[in-house]
Amino acid sequence: MLTALVNAHVYTPEEEIAAATVVLEEGHIAAVGEGLPPPAGVEVIDLAGLSLLPGFIDLHVHGGGGFSIMTEDAEEIRSYARWVVSKGVTSFLATLVAASRPQMERWLATVSVLEEKVVGGAHPLGAHLEGPFLNPKRKGGLVSAALRPPDVAELLAYVQTAGNRLKVIVVAPELPGAAEVISVAREQGLVVSMGHTDATYEEAREAISRGVTQATHCFNAMRPFHHRDPGCLGAILASPQVTAELIGDGAHVHPGAMALLLRAKGPLRTILVTDGVAPTGLGPGTYSFGGRPIVVKGGVFTLPDGTISGSAATMDQMVRNLVGLGLVALQEASRMASLNAAAVLGLDGRKGRVASGFDADLVALDESLEVAMTFVGGQLVYSRPQRQGR
Repeated sequence: MLTALVNAHVYTPEEEIAAATVVLEEGHIAAVGEGLPPPAGVEVIDLAGLSLLPGFIDLHVHGGGGFSIMTEDAEEIRSYARWVVSKGVTSFLATLVAASRPQMERWLATVSVLEEKVVGGAHPLGAHLEGPFLNPKRKGGLVSAALRPPDVAELLAYVQTAGNRLKVIVVAPELPGAAEVISVAREQGLVVSMGHTDATYEEAREAISRGVTQATHCFNAMRPFHHRDPGCLGAILASPQVTAELIGDGAHVHPGAMALLLRAKGPLRTILVTDGVAPTGLGPGTYSFGGRPIVVKGGVFTLPDGTISGSAATMDQMVRNLVGLGLVALQEASRMASLNAAAVLGLDGRKGRVASGFDADLVALDESLEVAMTFVGGQLVYSRPQRQGR
């Protein structure tokens, strides 16, 4: 069945197309053009007054809407997938925090059998391991007892459990055994990210030479920059081959630091991530994460000692935030929330663009950059309820 989206203001990574028609066919974009007449007999959806962007891809998220991704219940992940489309997200990596090895293997086994398409929901693209090979000194909101020295045998056990569904692993490169784990992970086709790390500049540069290509929630849970001790952050900013995750809620990272990151990496090498947890989107209150109480405070979730433990913001909020702060234009924010993540996973030939031949994963935003509609595989999976008149 053909669907034509008409009168849309389309944003691609390189251009804007006013009053565009986008034709969707069998899950893909069949045609895009300004003033293109829709084929006869197709379903027509009028997007007048809306901006049409590639659907958002969240590489680093633990849950939201009351649903945890760190679960042995595949239906809970599907429920998250159906909730998150209301925030413009059309694909995501199920991100699992450090826990005991048996627990992590059970979580991974759940993700490994999860289908790549959820009816009415976002696509689960696989798993992202945030641990356990991390530095307790930079644990952030993680549990120290769950962190372990890098171990190749344990890594390979996770690879075997998850199969080709394991995509990204986070490692603190300064830990004993990390160099071998990084090399083996790359041999297994994994993206290796450095995070929760106290690495020096030299240790980080060595890890980058071994194949680390990503930085986990840049600035957070890592050795800070100093002009005589630039640390891992200095290496990340100075290495063009490293892509930096950014939690763009304005609370995890000061806008001035976000501006510095964008000046160093540019919108082409920066990826917006939410680091969202299960209670994201539920409003103020006290909740549980990893068996510990967390509370919404200042737009983030914090532990009783004040440590930040996940973002309360969704991907659409982060896009609005960066644009509203004047840090990037909508076109650049769109790239940071979609195409750059697709490129990390080697999917930039089919996701992250509003272009012929690409997956018909799309989000339509209104003038306030609020989500009005979301399409996954060419299907309308979310449409904002009409507001009642006064």
